[in-house]
Amino acid sequence: MNLEGLDFDPMNPEETMPNGKLNVNIELIKKDVFLGLKDIKSNSVDLIVTDPPYGINLTKGYKKGSEELVSGDDGFTVMVFVDELMREFQRILKPNSAMYIFTRFDVFPYWWLKTKNYFETKNQIIWSKGGGGVGDLKGNYIYNYESIIYATNGKHQLRGKREGSVWEIPKCKLEYHETEKPVKLIEKIINKSSDKGMTIFDPFMGSGTTAVASLMQDRNFIGFELLDKYFETALKRVDEKRKEKDLQAGTLSGNEM
Repeated sequence: MNLEGLDFDPMNPEETMPNGKLNVNIELIKKDVFLGLKDIKSNSVDLIVTDPPYGINLTKGYKKGSEELVSGDDGFTVMVFVDELMREFQRILKPNSAMYIFTRFDVFPYWWLKTKNYFETKNQIIWSKGGGGVGDLKGNYIYNYESIIYATNGKHQLRGKREGSVWEIPKCKLEYHETEKPVKLIEKIINKSSDKGMTIFDPFMGSGTTAVASLMQDRNFIGFELLDKYFETALKRVDEKRKEKDLQAGTLSGNEM
């Protein structure tokens, strides 16, 4: 796993390991997104899946009485640079590729309009996650859904059967991050908008959920994270999942002999 800088050429989808599995490359980079993006080659990414800081001064409401802000969501840092982000996303995405951006009702219009300036905004996917949520636990209704902006860079073709835009997938236990998303949800996005051997990019990878989902679905991955605690968590998760996957592949190969 190369962690120093980034010079990533997506692999040949036909290149396989002896057990028949794709030899995917998972690149985890400890770097600020606005600096790291400059290192990614133009037209080299097949799919962007990301959960950026929403810019809402989100507090860690899952801890009783907590007023501590979620790391990286100070309500300012990312929001003032969305245009720069979109320009870079447009540059690195291949023609006819797609992008999925997680957001929330109160900042959705801002992200939608900014995205629309550079991409074709196709739909708002509603992730119905159930359960409780962070924020004002006693003075507000439960945030039991999140919005996902689905946009394309040209004429993108979805894989599999046509589905509705409301996805009922239970939220996961918050083991690694305050705004953690289920691996199952990210895998669904990856499988709907990419093929095995393609390259997935997450500029705000946090604790590495998109990296794990990409690995499990035989996709290459590039991701940036600046905070030490999340970067180290992402490294550990990917390493553990790779070992688990290799073990399963070895077991299957042995059973076929």
